[in-house]
Amino acid sequence: METTEKDNRERELDVLMAWVSERLTSFADVPRLDDVVQYAYNTFGFRQLKRAAIARRLRLHPFYHMSSFQKRNTRRKNYRPIVTNTLGILHGDIGFYSLVREFETPVTFRSGFLILKDVLSRYLHVVILEKTRDANSIIRALKEVLKQHQKQYGPYGHRIKSIAFDREKSVTGTKVQNFLRDNNISFHAFKYTASKSKMAENAIRLIRSDMKKLSEATGKQGWWKLINQVVNIQNQKPIKINQKTLFRQNQVPWRPADVNINNLDQFLFDLQKADPVQQFGQFVIAPQLSMFKFPIGSIVRPKLIVTSSAVIGKKRSEISLEEDPFIVKEHISYVNAGFAVGIAYRCVNQRTLEEEIFDEQDLAESFVF
Repeated sequence: METTEKDNRERELDVLMAWVSERLTSFADVPRLDDVVQYAYNTFGFRQLKRAAIARRLRLHPFYHMSSFQKRNTRRKNYRPIVTNTLGILHGDIGFYSLVREFETPVTFRSGFLILKDVLSRYLHVVILEKTRDANSIIRALKEVLKQHQKQYGPYGHRIKSIAFDREKSVTGTKVQNFLRDNNISFHAFKYTASKSKMAENAIRLIRSDMKKLSEATGKQGWWKLINQVVNIQNQKPIKINQKTLFRQNQVPWRPADVNINNLDQFLFDLQKADPVQQFGQFVIAPQLSMFKFPIGSIVRPKLIVTSSAVIGKKRSEISLEEDPFIVKEHISYVNAGFAVGIAYRCVNQRTLEEEIFDEQDLAESFVF
């Protein structure tokens, strides 16, 4: 009997994987694990299949095997959530595809693409950077983003209010900064903060993953031929909060493309109901109510792992702290993603005199050499 049950499960998994292949090859869709599980339970009626078994088989699917995300460890929710209550706050980054010997990338597409993600709605804007990623190329891409934004939301929609970006030289230069000011867009440059531009970086990872699957399924070569299609797929996917689909009151899922100035209040209500941290994470807590490891005036250094997302070329076993010393200027308490009190510090770089905010776990006590 056990053998029969096992055979039945294998047959059901085979049917599911055939459906996944059909979605990719015939409909140019990239089902996520949640999509496959929901289809298995609600459409096929395979309610005896466990989510873990479906996830394992999906990772072994020929189109998913090399691109599926593999979790290495589980981090506690002790980080400060990236939250806002308004549309038009964007996180940006530049995505690249390495040159491969098997398939020549034309010079026009070797500079990658600009990606901007709305923090609140998760909506993606992506523009290919043709030939170069100098200031003029970035400005052309930003102009295209403004056109995309106008097309998506219309003349009476919300405007782009701010862009946060890693310290890319072409973006922080005078030309691009003047363009942003002329369009009333404020700019914030990430440097040391642990979050950096992780919203945009995570979007790049999802784009790469879906691109790989579509390329395998359709046989198309060249990321620049598929990227617009993949971005549209991302903007049409249901929004996930704490790994659960965010639904409206009528049980229709919210998608990034659905959120606009007209339904913003309802979206915020549903979002904050599903995850109260999205509301309370915006507020600080009186520091007198918290215990701080580093007194004001202490000399600290950021742990090196929080200062860079780079992998190649970093000898982390040799150096573990940032070279520049910081002095603690202010204590900050906040509500973290685990709905507990988080501890952070506003610090001043003693070399550049720039201010940065660090979580306590990202700092180490130090001294001036």
